Amino acid sequence: MQPGLTSLILASFGAAAAVHAPAIAQSTADFRVLPYQLNPTVDGILLTWFTTDATPGTLTITGPGLASPLVLQSNPVLDPVLDYQIAAELNAGGAWPFATTAIFQAPGVPARNHRHRVQVSGLSADGIYSYTVVQGASSYSNSFRTAPTATTTRTIRFAAISDSETLVLGRGRFREWSRSTPQTAASTGRPAGTGRGRDQYFLTEKVGYEQNLRNLKARNPELLMMPGDLIEGTANECQRRWDEFWRHNAGEYDDVLSGRPLVAAIGNNCIYNGGGVGTANPLVQYARQQWSAYFDYPANNDPLAKDLYFRTDYGPITILTLCSVGALANNDNVAPPVGQGFSVNHPDNRDTNRAWLVNYPFGDLPDFNVGTLQWQWADQQLASARAAGQIIFVQWHHTPYSRGVHGSSVTSTQSGEAMRIYQPLMEKYRVAGVLCGHSEVSEMSFVDLNRDGYGVFLWDVGAAGDGLRGVEDAPGTTNSAIRSWRDNPQNLEGANWRSNPYHVWSADQSEPELWNGNQLVSGGKHYGFLECEVEPLANGEFRVTYQYWHTFPLNAGDTEFTVTGYELRPYQNRVVLEGRPDHLRPVTGLHTTFGNGCAGPLGVPNLLAWSSPTLGQTLTVRVDNLPIGTALMIAGLTDQNVGNGTLQLPLSLANAGFPGCNLLVDPLSVELLTGNGTTALWHLTIPSSSELLGASVYHQAMAPTSAGSLAFSHGGKAQLGR
Repeated sequence: MQPGLTSLILASFGAAAAVHAPAIAQSTADFRVLPYQLNPTVDGILLTWFTTDATPGTLTITGPGLASPLVLQSNPVLDPVLDYQIAAELNAGGAWPFATTAIFQAPGVPARNHRHRVQVSGLSADGIYSYTVVQGASSYSNSFRTAPTATTTRTIRFAAISDSETLVLGRGRFREWSRSTPQTAASTGRPAGTGRGRDQYFLTEKVGYEQNLRNLKARNPELLMMPGDLIEGTANECQRRWDEFWRHNAGEYDDVLSGRPLVAAIGNNCIYNGGGVGTANPLVQYARQQWSAYFDYPANNDPLAKDLYFRTDYGPITILTLCSVGALANNDNVAPPVGQGFSVNHPDNRDTNRAWLVNYPFGDLPDFNVGTLQWQWADQQLASARAAGQIIFVQWHHTPYSRGVHGSSVTSTQSGEAMRIYQPLMEKYRVAGVLCGHSEVSEMSFVDLNRDGYGVFLWDVGAAGDGLRGVEDAPGTTNSAIRSWRDNPQNLEGANWRSNPYHVWSADQSEPELWNGNQLVSGGKHYGFLECEVEPLANGEFRVTYQYWHTFPLNAGDTEFTVTGYELRPYQNRVVLEGRPDHLRPVTGLHTTFGNGCAGPLGVPNLLAWSSPTLGQTLTVRVDNLPIGTALMIAGLTDQNVGNGTLQLPLSLANAGFPGCNLLVDPLSVELLTGNGTTALWHLTIPSSSELLGASVYHQAMAPTSAGSLAFSHGGKAQLGR
């Protein structure tokens, strides 16, 4: 163990203890897992809890429509698949400083898992009910809410978070913290060196996830989505990782899932239990069975894939949960989707888990390719929800587009690239949002393949409590695999290739840090969660509001980077959609990119908005990869033609001496930008006039080189909003 690590860990725990009281104050010793909620319906809910013995429990419910308390008994069932499987589970190896990390029923006797599932029905729609579970000498009380009807007139709030990847090891592990985040003009810069507060985060995984959940809970969402990787894959924590997950979510650390239902998608780490390629399959099946031992979700069209893809209706909202972890024979036929690019490993990497699964023989992980049972089910359910006038959200684990490590098979053998085959369905059925994780970047994209304005907002919500990665193509730190692929003759896009051309925002690139010496004052990437509100409006219309929040660690600014407290802060990425469920469009400002640029010595100049184009405010766009630190920003009101319309865009500049370069916007104005190093900022002051709502300003950067040539960026579109 490195010098000073002990004091850092203990200081981290001490800071947490000083700020928050314990989450659970009830006598709960007879519970192994506290009651947690699944499958809300208009007349009931499913409550599940676990004990170490077979004593039945008593559930008592009071609330609307009940003249007297409703009393139900549980019928406990022993679930051997949740037993500790290997010797490493029963010792504290690698789990310092905790003496015991497994759960024992008696000295030397590993505890077993008895599952209690009670389906509650016959209640009133949208009712808030109190419940108490008495288990032996213990009792636990909380409340649940039945689902509203589709015609409800109240606002519904839910949250989404993924990649908690719990492990006992996470109690003492500080994760990587991307150093590529830009700095504000007033920042002294992130302190140099390695370790906590520099290239490792301020908090351990355990403390980070714990504080993040407490902030999420304080926002009081009535439903929680988790698109994958609830636990981390490892060879010596096959069951302990689930023990740790429940300590956070329905146990001694917190009880967030005891007070609201969980809608979860399985992730690649959820099916991994150690072992190399070709040797992990039995452990994968064991992990797959663990999932269904904990989660009893609605049936689909494949009994073997029960609990892996399913539909949840909650008032006017429909959530479709898909399974992206399959890696079976049919998935090898996934072709690069038309118009969405491809990368070097096609056709070899047309699945999402080639690194872990080979010849999996058990049949209980579903294919996701076109024409498979899961695909057919998804198409049918999307059509059904759209016909019913629902607002549709879809979740799966592997993000199909990302600037993070798993955004492309160029940088990962676990890429979500193959899931791009679902994008046409998302646009066809006007899905309001797709929620994923896996890359752990905290990223927002707007994917509109046909550019008709009805694109899909894609969110990477993988900042629950594990890694705090940055993008793989940040200026000056681009992954070597990306640089090689841009030079590869197989790559028809050349230097223009981007793993995510639909990127709009990411926490590590769009939220610049402000440091004052050793103290981080604001900005940067942190553990966080996405919140969504669905508000009914008049005439059958709705307002859908997204806001990504983060748990900011208040820090003393000392040489130990001591954390003194925590504060819930919003990122600058609020998105609002309005309209009928099948015609939802953004009314907040949205900055997107289009077309191809042409490279200079540092590559293609890149545009990234630091703020949204909002009426009455200033839009700031960062321009990167400038060979001599200056650029000309060309701006206009169209990307269709130049001037009087006689010249169509894009316009080739080959005859002007710039082969391979195109003018993408109408050059109504040109502004000189002078930057710092290889970066410059463009500021666009937007009038407050409501007449400009929905208008767009198109722009493109032109960057001179020291050799007297020019490099051109891709195009930018700033759609003005309120």
